[in-house]
Amino acid sequence: MRRIELICYDQQSKSIEYVLKKYKVPYHVDLVMQDDSKLLRYTVISPDIISNTLASELESIIDTSQKELYITSQHIEATLSNYLTKLVEEEKEMHKESKGKKLAEEFRALIEPSVELSKSLWYMIVIASAVAIFGLFSNNASLVIGAMLLSPLLGPITAFSFNAAVGNPEKMLKAAFSGLILTTTIIATGAGLTAIASSFTDLPITDEILARTQMTPVFLAIAILLGLGGGIAMTSDIPGILVGVAIAAALVPPAAVAGIGLALLDYDIFINALILTIANICGLILGTIMVFFAIGVTPRKYYEKEKARKFITYTITVFVILSVVVGILTFWL
Repeated sequence: MRRIELICYDQQSKSIEYVLKKYKVPYHVDLVMQDDSKLLRYTVISPDIISNTLASELESIIDTSQKELYITSQHIEATLSNYLTKLVEEEKEMHKESKGKKLAEEFRALIEPSVELSKSLWYMIVIASAVAIFGLFSNNASLVIGAMLLSPLLGPITAFSFNAAVGNPEKMLKAAFSGLILTTTIIATGAGLTAIASSFTDLPITDEILARTQMTPVFLAIAILLGLGGGIAMTSDIPGILVGVAIAAALVPPAAVAGIGLALLDYDIFINALILTIANICGLILGTIMVFFAIGVTPRKYYEKEKARKFITYTITVFVILSVVVGILTFWL
């Protein structure tokens, strides 16, 4: 056990007590005077297992460069308290549960570049869309596959799933925004190029285009499996598998076909291709989140784990509902 003592201003008391209550440690407060200033002295008894983290968080609240403000920590040989004994057991159990689980920091360097939209991602998606359009109208499967390889859409999808797993809604929204802009760019590029080309020549509706308008629940199931594959690739230190997932997921071609349908004012092509695109995105997100949830990707700080667990549960529930809705729509179209 450790005895932590700190001196702070009265204005900081709410923040200090919020931290102490969060860690469930016992404490008491005294009013002290120094140079005609009213200060508060907190005396805290903390288990060794969380004392360093607790002290660091308290230090971030008070400015210890001030002469009158300080934090001290000293070892206690013995403490007779059933409450503290129970608290130590709870902490050990929580650390035991998280032992062996992947921590958020292990993936952050790989995920972070895909959270926010960048010019390089936008340029790449425009190029991938153009390649897809040429491949679709020429009925050239090689060009279509090339567009899949160029696609950076898996980045925001994985970033969205990862931040759902660690309970970071702000970065989830940023990743979702990036994915939305990239998907809209594909549709807009497809529509623009189709509109330009159709003014010069009659454009054929090829087999490659028709293949992206045939939506069944099987495609949704495949997308979920691909999401599982992508998540496993991310968490098994072999991200090269993501190239195979990128090819199989084929996010760019159906979105490009939706743009073709929009430019040609063909309702059936536009709606069917758009639903296939949405189904692929929902399936990939759901599959990837399920992997992060299953292997227990978690924040480092123990008090954030419960929040993250609830957040990922809610997110999975939402995407299960969305997937069911998309699956039902496939029977009506």
